[in-house]
Amino acid sequence: MKIRKIYLSLIAAAVMAPNTGAAASSFSRRINEQDTIGTAALTRNGIMGREAIEREFGVKDAIVKYDTRAEMMADISKAGGEYCDYPFDNPKMTPAPAGYKPFYISHIGRHGARYAISDDIYEKIHNVLAEAHETGKLNAAGEDLCDRFERLYPIAAHRGGDLTKKGQAQLHEIAAVMYRNFPEVFKGKTHAEVLSTPIPRVMLSMVAFLDELKDRDKDFSFEVDASRAFYPIMEPNKTISPIKVKVPLSPESVESAKEFEKGKIDAKGFCSRYFNDLEYLESAYGLWKFESDLRNVVCAMTGLDDVDKNLFDGIFTDEELFNIWDVRNYNGYIYMGRTPLSDDMNSNNNSNILKYMILQADKDIASGKVQLSLRFSHDTAVLPMISFMKLENFGAIVSDPEEVKNYWRSDLLTMASNVQLIFFRSKKNPEILVKVLYNGHEASLPLPEVKKSFYAWSAFRAHYLTRIEKSLPEALK
Repeated sequence: MKIRKIYLSLIAAAVMAPNTGAAASSFSRRINEQDTIGTAALTRNGIMGREAIEREFGVKDAIVKYDTRAEMMADISKAGGEYCDYPFDNPKMTPAPAGYKPFYISHIGRHGARYAISDDIYEKIHNVLAEAHETGKLNAAGEDLCDRFERLYPIAAHRGGDLTKKGQAQLHEIAAVMYRNFPEVFKGKTHAEVLSTPIPRVMLSMVAFLDELKDRDKDFSFEVDASRAFYPIMEPNKTISPIKVKVPLSPESVESAKEFEKGKIDAKGFCSRYFNDLEYLESAYGLWKFESDLRNVVCAMTGLDDVDKNLFDGIFTDEELFNIWDVRNYNGYIYMGRTPLSDDMNSNNNSNILKYMILQADKDIASGKVQLSLRFSHDTAVLPMISFMKLENFGAIVSDPEEVKNYWRSDLLTMASNVQLIFFRSKKNPEILVKVLYNGHEASLPLPEVKKSFYAWSAFRAHYLTRIEKSLPEALK
């Protein structure tokens, strides 16, 4: 089926009413063989790993310590942060307990690879370089930069934030992997209920995902809806959400971010490599703004179509790219992580997404009419939600700003990042089990495991619904 055919179905509506569903039941905790990871050879088990990290490093709710600087200097593409490629690395899956088969999947994902976030970035850089060229305010390196940018500009102009062909391909492959890994879910007639934010790159990501499933399964059916009305359950912190709960940054957070940036960013030094009149650039654009926007252009190149990916090689040093990522990562942590300097409002707001996924799963499982519940959104939805869940290291509480990069990493939330809850059941055991996948990898939660990477659904829903009830603002309940 062609994409345009599925795109027409976006006019269909399928909004589900939440239902609390089954009551929690007890399930025994089992400790399994542990895999050792990290600099301290710590266990990866969700609970034990966190306890070991806290004992050794004083960091709460993390399961591994990274040597991030060394890792990024070995592969500077990782400093692309939010622009990093999706990791199609075919990880091994832990087999389900005997008798258990997958039967239902709940998914929330970010759109695929895109151009730099806004038209303004491409337009403003083009304009300032063109004017500087005409007025003699570029040095030799600046003229070279101007020439390079003019090769990109006709391709990127007016495409800020647009999904690329590579972005579409990522969603096709993620859907294909889901189909290959969990064929039992697609036996017989499989029906999906699908929501998207009303942003073109997100809707086209959804279309690519559905297109792939429909091509693989002729009995696959779906109902879709995309609307601003869904922001409270898809991206609660979005400015255009009809229920907007303000997320203020504390004075301590703002001051901490300013202090962290000092000594890491030398915008004057960077810009002087390309401009011979910094007063002009500061007035026309802003030195740090120019460096930051150009970084976005450079990092976005990996996802663009029909363009030389190495066009801007050498414009930034590896040290500059790492330092910009470090500053942006710390700011992301303050806003979307569980920093000790805030009250976790952003992640608490985004727990509304998880609440909806839990209650929708209860309803779908009870009805037996829906096998897939799919949601397509943004990094600003997925990242705070997984911070709230304390999934892997994203729930880390780090007191030292310089250590944040070694526990909480924005580069691990790539383009097309997603969370999938895979549900399993057995004819011989009434307890439903759930496996959590993050970017296709089995993910660790701060819950007792029934078996490595498997959690009792009753324990999962009871734990998170209790936390959500305590954390969610009244406006979103």
